Parts: sequence; structure tokens; C-alpha cells
Amino acid sequence: MTGKDKIIAVYLLLGSVIQLFMLFFFGNWANLDVIMYLGFISLVISVVLVLSSNILRKEGGMEEGKGFVTTKLVDSGIYGVIRHPIYLSLVYLFIGFALISQHPISLFLGFTMALLCYYFMIEEEKLTIEKFGNEFLQYMKKVPRSNLLIGIWRAFRRKSK
Repeated sequence: MTGKDKIIAVYLLLGSVIQLFMLFFFGNWANLDVIMYLGFISLVISVVLVLSSNILRKEGGMEEGKGFVTTKLVDSGIYGVIRHPIYLSLVYLFIGFALISQHPISLFLGFTMALLCYYFMIEEEKLTIEKFGNEFLQYMKKVPRSNLLIGIWRAFRRKSK
């Protein structure tokens, strides 16, 4: 992790804490209930993505105590739909908090943190290409980075062939 990446990670952590603070102390600031419900839907999607990404532990050849370091490429389950379910779950989490809170500070933080998660997706792909080479390049052609709808569509088409 570079110095820039560490600064971004700290921003994400502090931004998350501030978003939670805004949520608990200001609640639904703008009182737009429809937007708030969209925020709750976003949180549910976030939880589903995190729970479905546990396949990485089972099929990725992860060693105990090594974090998320895999020894083989996982392309099944949610990883057959999108390449970065954990980062995408964070995007949905940050945007969900922003939509529920509706406070301008929370909205700014939520959307900038979502963009920074996308940056981390791109950076992680560079490292994964180095690690898995052509196998990962082929996987990239088959599975979208973070577009859940296109990923579901492609996965459905692959299964129906």
C-alpha cells in the first residue's frame, strides 16, 4: 500500500465515522422519505454483497491469518457476476448512509468515498494482473468490474448456453 493509498484509507475510515455521526445526530436531515428508503435498499444490497463474497475464503485458497490473499483466481458465485463485491458493498454502504442521512456533509462524503472505492478497484486489478496474468485478463473480459446489472445479465447468459 502506497502512502497515497494509506491517506485514502484513512479518509474512508474517518468519512465512515463522520457519516455515522451525521446519521445518528441529524437523522433524516432533509425529510425526503423516498430517498431514505433508497438508502435502506442500498444498505441491504451492501450486506448481501458482503455475505455472498465469503466464497473467496472457501475457494480462493486463502491461508489462515493472511487476510484476503488468495492463491487461485475465484470466478464462481458472486465473483462470476462482478469482480469486486467487497468494494462494491462499501460503495453501497457509503451511498446508503448518505441517502438515509441526506445531510450535505454526509452526501459529499458518501459520494467521494464511493469514487475512492472505485479507485481501489482499479489499483487492485493492476496487482491481480501481475499475480494471475492472462487468466485474470480473460476473467476481466467475462465479468464486469462493478456493474451488478450487467454482471447478472452476463452470468445468466453464460448459464443458459
